[in-house]
Amino acid sequence: MLYPQQIRYFEYKYWTMEIKIIKGENTTIAVSGQLDTLTAVEFESAVREVLDNGAVSVILDAADLTYVSSAGLRIILTLQKGMTAKNGTLIIQNVQPDIKEIFNITGFSTILTIE
Repeated sequence: MLYPQQIRYFEYKYWTMEIKIIKGENTTIAVSGQLDTLTAVEFESAVREVLDNGAVSVILDAADLTYVSSAGLRIILTLQKGMTAKNGTLIIQNVQPDIKEIFNITGFSTILTIE
């Protein structure tokens, strides 16, 4: 069950990632750090929890996201597909230029709503 604000913090030997889930009118998933193979499992768990708890409007706040690998892209795509399946919306906000470039190169910028 989602609480009004739920924070998950993960620290690996070389990488750190923090996920905040804030439920309100929109459910916000704020992710900071690197979203890669090591951290993707925890991010996927948070995404599944949001999808399973009936969120219909999700904002992915990428202000502090510093890196995303193909594993992270796969989970973002899973979130997009999950929201589309329930006629919901996913908006990605505060995307850093390096992450925006990854979205452009991979074609994700054509299927995601990025503000």
